[in-house]
Amino acid sequence: MKKLRLYFLAVFLLSMASCDPRNFQPLYTVYTPIIMERESLERSISFHTPVPIADPAKIYYKDHFIFISERYKGVHVIDNADPQNPVNKGYIEVAGGVDMAIKSNTLYVDNAVDLVAIDLSKIASSKIEVTKRVKDNFPELSPPDGLSVPSKYLKANRPVNTVIVGWEKKKL
Repeated sequence: MKKLRLYFLAVFLLSMASCDPRNFQPLYTVYTPIIMERESLERSISFHTPVPIADPAKIYYKDHFIFISERYKGVHVIDNADPQNPVNKGYIEVAGGVDMAIKSNTLYVDNAVDLVAIDLSKIASSKIEVTKRVKDNFPELSPPDGLSVPSKYLKANRPVNTVIVGWEKKKL
């Protein structure tokens, strides 16, 4: 048994020694980032007419409203006062939004790297208000495939005051 362990250790060490580090290619993502200027990011939250639900993520129920997050894009607002006939009330656009939570009348959502608080007290009349923004609260969005961000898209190599707000799959 001891000889077998030594044999596998020797094979492992020899295989590692035969790797040429100059030929090593890091695995980078097959996604391309969607980049937005910070100033545009901070003005990007708005409420508008409903849009089709394409990539639903998290769901919250508050009072008689259902909130459905759409990865990297925003939050759908469904009026469920009559569960037999729910009404798609509108859409809160939130660039770079991945997660959300609701407490009292406040929707907390990530706006790419920022945490934003949105007052929902007037949502029945299709009005929202951003009440607070905590800048750079989160790390930048990673590619959906979990691989490395290509160096040309790292913060240090992009134009100043830009933020990654989403990812698109490269067309081959």
